[in-house]
Amino acid sequence: MIIRPMLDDWEVGGITSIRALERRRIARIGVPGLDGDLQQDLGHESLAVQIEGALQGDEVRDGFLTAVRERHLAGAPLSFVADIVTATTLEQVLVEAFEVIESNDWAEHVRYRLVLREYVEPPEPPAPFDALGAELGLELDALAELGLTGLELPALLGDVPTLGDPVAPLQPALDGVRTATAGLGEAVSALTALFDSPPPDGD
Repeated sequence: MIIRPMLDDWEVGGITSIRALERRRIARIGVPGLDGDLQQDLGHESLAVQIEGALQGDEVRDGFLTAVRERHLAGAPLSFVADIVTATTLEQVLVEAFEVIESNDWAEHVRYRLVLREYVEPPEPPAPFDALGAELGLELDALAELGLTGLELPALLGDVPTLGDPVAPLQPALDGVRTATAGLGEAVSALTALFDSPPPDGD
């Protein structure tokens, strides 16, 4: 079954050839002393479809150019179906390039070349900093409330007795020590005088 090439809801007319190009991104890395290059596979490129055709008649040409240019300038992804993209994952395309050639040397008034490129949906952007944790909702509110409650720790401890002067209960014992050691000064002075006095002269 032949599928007519359809770009969104518009049938591409006047087609003379259609080709598809599929290619992998291969990085060639030259290593000193190694024959040949190392190959690194960077993934598959977007599928490209090139359509060439010819148009006759001013009305057909104007309608075709208007339809293509509207889709090209919009820059929006479009659905595309054709036999040549069977067994591929192609679903949507962008109009990458559009070329029109008009010459009196041809029986056809206008020739065109249309290049479609497979559209790949970009990944979701990362969440902004302000939105981090927004999905936690009530849990964050409960944690914040608990933290504020913890700041009221003195109120949770109840009545704490006031601490007075710690020296007052020890004052009687200190007075007893002073009384017991009151005569030590005189005894030390007498001993000092005894040891410092010169020895008596012997006959």
